[in-house]
Amino acid sequence: MSTTGIYGLSGSGIDVDSMVKVGMMTKQSQYDKMYKEEVKNEWMKEAYADLYSSVNTFNQSTLSTYKMSSTTSPMNATSSSEGIATATANADAASMSHTVNVTSLASNAYIQTGDSGIKRSVSNADGSASTSIKLSDIFYDGTSTYDKDSDEAAFSFTISDGTGSSGKSATISFSYKEVFSDGVTLNDLASKIKNSGVNIQASYDSVNDSFSLYQKTGGSENIISLDTATDANGKAIASDAAANAQRLLTNLNLYEVKTSTDSSGKTTQKLADSALTFDSTTTSNSVAGEDGKAVIDGKTYKTTGSKLTVNNVTYTLGAVGSTTVTVAQDTDKLVENVKQFVEDYNKMIDSLNSKYYETQYSDYGVLTKSQENGMTQEQITKWNEKAKSGLLYHDKQLGKIISSMREALYTPVEGIDSSYNTMMSLGISSSTDQGHITLDETKLKKAIAADPNAVRNVFAASGDVTNKDGTTSTDYSREGVMNRISEALYKNLKTMKSYAGDSSETSDGSTLGTLIENLKTKMSDFKVQMTAYENLLYDKYDAMETAIQRLGVQMGYITGGN
Repeated sequence: MSTTGIYGLSGSGIDVDSMVKVGMMTKQSQYDKMYKEEVKNEWMKEAYADLYSSVNTFNQSTLSTYKMSSTTSPMNATSSSEGIATATANADAASMSHTVNVTSLASNAYIQTGDSGIKRSVSNADGSASTSIKLSDIFYDGTSTYDKDSDEAAFSFTISDGTGSSGKSATISFSYKEVFSDGVTLNDLASKIKNSGVNIQASYDSVNDSFSLYQKTGGSENIISLDTATDANGKAIASDAAANAQRLLTNLNLYEVKTSTDSSGKTTQKLADSALTFDSTTTSNSVAGEDGKAVIDGKTYKTTGSKLTVNNVTYTLGAVGSTTVTVAQDTDKLVENVKQFVEDYNKMIDSLNSKYYETQYSDYGVLTKSQENGMTQEQITKWNEKAKSGLLYHDKQLGKIISSMREALYTPVEGIDSSYNTMMSLGISSSTDQGHITLDETKLKKAIAADPNAVRNVFAASGDVTNKDGTTSTDYSREGVMNRISEALYKNLKTMKSYAGDSSETSDGSTLGTLIENLKTKMSDFKVQMTAYENLLYDKYDAMETAIQRLGVQMGYITGGN
């Protein structure tokens, strides 16, 4: 008979559970060692993930700002008469004054219903009151007979938004069924025009009973053209559909809205003297916008909107008249940008140093599950804070990042035809032996005054050189500090990603991730072995108990139970 799990019946007095536990201690110790290694590597991967994220953000977002010419060479443009024109200048604009004479402002082609409103038919198609906005009420002549369920076009016209290859045209039509049975309205007409693909906005104002067409882009080449003779493909429109379209457009009572500027430069809009007409002799009408024009430094330029960009200066035209625009370097803004760089750099270098020199607590390691079972959650948290401290202490990869940043910062930029070719010459110097930097604003302003391009050259020089074979390469010694730092960080991030990935995810193919995955597999296999070994020990002591019990029976038989 089996006595598995029932011990002491033989009178042996053996504490089997304790003996099995002792027998398993070596195995448990081996497992705990693997467990601690696996958890430690997970912590390391998390630490690298945090490092990767912060360095990558600094490289891609922060540093990119200081490579931009708008940051390293900000320019300021002021106008003597901002009502006429304002201006902004980019870093390549020359420091000088420009004369600006605005002769006209750009306007958009614009058509809308005149003061007398939309004309309805004398006798409406469906017999309703004449205030209806159904299309049938606008073009129906009251006498014609139509098949009101027909899918043929009741009316059709072409709308175009420009001239030449850049213009788009669309055929706008509704069938007799849509007009009479479905009762399409002016809102449906506006919607069809808006969705036709032309660059024209259409709308119906029910409050003021007004229909309007507005070209979204200004200028003389951007038009609103209405044609009742041919469709968008140039084919003739059926006579009934053309006649109905002519009557519809005529009854919409459309006027061109003209833009004019008085002697004081004030712009006003008013309706043309007469409405657009559409009949058998006048089947097409076209309304164009007006170009904005300005004479800048003696040369005439035109625009379809309010903005003109000339020689790296963008002018916003506001009224007809003359003004003077003065472009100069924005020294105050440049100083603020350099101050911000120093702040951003210090934030990054200090963060890296805090990890590189973080205190290690050698007495605190990874807790096993059995150790955690004997502790409170607060005790576990505080313990792990100590255990995780210093994970990247004197880490080789982290050290490379720090040293490459410092080297890039302090190495002179060759090829600059100026004595201002280092960060130190701009007033930026180290304040600690760990790379924290400070800015001497007085020295920086002196450098800018002596060489307006100093910051731009030291910060963002490309370092590109042409080789003898005509190819282009980058010379580190000629690169600006931002490009040097960025390239060094990119290389280190690439190495870091290969080793530890860029997140805490272990199945990322990184060296550390693979190590963790292998450890997990090894631990899982070892757990199976531990269970088998534990069962083997229990089987061993079970057999021993059985043997002792049998021996006791035999002894009792020999002695007669005495």
